[in-house]
Amino acid sequence: MAMLFLLFSLLPIAALALIFLVIKQVQMGWRKSLLDASWVWGVLLTIITESLSIFHLFGFAGVALLWFLVDAFLIAIYLQGRSQGKYNPFQLPQKVSYSIRQLSITGNLEILGIFLTVLGIGMVAFVAAPNHSDSMEYHLPRVVHWIQNHSIAHYPTQNIFQLYQNPWSEFAIAHLQILTQSDRLAASIQWFAMLGSLVGVSLIAQELGAHRQGQILSAIFCATIPMGILQGSSTNNDLVVAFWMVCLAYFALLTFRQGVHTLNIVRLGTSLGLAILSKGTAYIYAFPVCLWLAVWGIQHYRWKVWQPIVSVSAIAILLNLGHYVRNVLVFGSPLGVPGEETINAFGPRILISNVLKQLALHADFIRYLRLDGWITPMTGIAEKVIRIFHNVLGVDINDPALMSSKYPKFFVPSISFNEDAAGNPVHLLIIFLALGLMAINFRLPKRPLLFAYALVVTGCFLLFCALLTWSLPRCRLHLPIFILYAGFVGVVLSHSLNRRIVDIAAILLLVFSSPWIVHNSVRPLWGENSILAVSRAEQYFRTQPDRTELYMESAAIVRSSSCQQVGLDFKNTSFEYPFWALVNGNQSSQIFRHVNVQNQSSPLLQKSPFQNFQPCAIVYFASQSTDTPLETTKTRGGRRYKQDWYQSKVQKNKRESVQIFVRKSDITE
Repeated sequence: MAMLFLLFSLLPIAALALIFLVIKQVQMGWRKSLLDASWVWGVLLTIITESLSIFHLFGFAGVALLWFLVDAFLIAIYLQGRSQGKYNPFQLPQKVSYSIRQLSITGNLEILGIFLTVLGIGMVAFVAAPNHSDSMEYHLPRVVHWIQNHSIAHYPTQNIFQLYQNPWSEFAIAHLQILTQSDRLAASIQWFAMLGSLVGVSLIAQELGAHRQGQILSAIFCATIPMGILQGSSTNNDLVVAFWMVCLAYFALLTFRQGVHTLNIVRLGTSLGLAILSKGTAYIYAFPVCLWLAVWGIQHYRWKVWQPIVSVSAIAILLNLGHYVRNVLVFGSPLGVPGEETINAFGPRILISNVLKQLALHADFIRYLRLDGWITPMTGIAEKVIRIFHNVLGVDINDPALMSSKYPKFFVPSISFNEDAAGNPVHLLIIFLALGLMAINFRLPKRPLLFAYALVVTGCFLLFCALLTWSLPRCRLHLPIFILYAGFVGVVLSHSLNRRIVDIAAILLLVFSSPWIVHNSVRPLWGENSILAVSRAEQYFRTQPDRTELYMESAAIVRSSSCQQVGLDFKNTSFEYPFWALVNGNQSSQIFRHVNVQNQSSPLLQKSPFQNFQPCAIVYFASQSTDTPLETTKTRGGRRYKQDWYQSKVQKNKRESVQIFVRKSDITE
């Protein structure tokens, strides 16, 4: 049965492949065709999701039927093109093989290195259970709530991140989860986004003037970013937004060369819209790119530039319209809840302070290069220098206005294999090297364009530093900026350094990146806690091991009970998804909904289908001090519930507990 459902997951994947084949019939270049196929597929997925949700048909039958119809339609178009003697897909392997044979031995080694890197990340993505903390708290819980509700409409929840956060990545995960009846392919969205980014940055490098070696180097730079490797097997969304930003940047460069026409307007609008629909940080990343496009448009089209600007904006807004409307209805704003991580002070000194602190997240290049046995790591020295500089600058390095409340004290982190803390130190040094070489190498191809591109990507980072506070996980949000730099790096280094030096550097990047593939701190491929040795159920709790037994026992009780309507209640915790996974929540006949909701989503409790929810049991998850007395009864809707099961785990002064309350009339005294 599991294999049958896995076959159904091929429906949307087949659609992507068919879109590629149809596009390839009418345009040259498989890489550009792949990017075009991606945005078409992304738009289709969004339309299917929104349309089915309107009629509460967002379930297996609706999703499978629509993808089947899409596939049938695409097959018909493709066969019509084939009958006219257009592109033959069986020629692609031959062309790829021919291109590889044209490469040097070193070039073939580099291609092999990229392949093995991608394969290793993919193995982790397809074998490991999702377990990133954000995924457990809101990325995946929203998916299972949508599946249960047959709609992506907002619902009452104690974690409003599940509602207002930009949802495209989870849309894609939901389709695969519906079709496979499991989360086996949940991480594949990020992995495919990584593959797309490799293709996209090589195209950006080509547009910026790179020859074949420079394009390969761009892909290697992108494939070996530690944070990218870790996220390639994750259910987070930074690689997804990075991919759509790569598409936006490439199509902008394409527009500069080809001019404004309908297809490029659609490409720009959909890339921008899908980036924004994937993650809110896309507003920051996209602004400098859009400004660059606007300036170029004014130079070439004068007052007529308003027409393509309106068209691109309209497409982007239409793609996000459903999410905007849902947010306005619940939160009164299309963006949802105002962010708590924005800087509350501005000025040149503030910007310089945050730039230094953000860069410091990627400072541990000594340990990255495994030289700490011979050279003292620089993290301590870097922190001292930054503190001294702040004293000269007259800025408090720990000013609350500049710091996240979760990380009130600044520090320079050491090397990490966790996707919340992994820096990219050597890649940052390479970017600085490329910027320096660009300044002194006047023989670079398309140098003005290259300079403008570097300025725009640097502008993305500066805008990020001007708007967002400092915290350790910010290094995760830097990933799209590193990926956008990849094409620039490939061009500059391949045209500025000796070919052998570039080849050696590329191979070293591939070699030094391997620990992040094998020793991912929460999804290790090797070692005692390997994903090949630890059960899938236990893997969900890699970031919260103390909860393993609590959730497993409580889930077993709920799963075996006759109760069909189960309330979920949380206090000081949002660790929700593992419970759903253990009770097989989105496939069982039981209904799970949040109760005792006291935030902006609470009015939804009075609307269909939530107003008639009468739980016969409430599962209460709490994280609190051991001094806090335990509740033994609960009241909801005039009904009393009495504790029927309890388990806790105490560590120091903190108690993690799960209680199951049942309706008093259902209790056998």
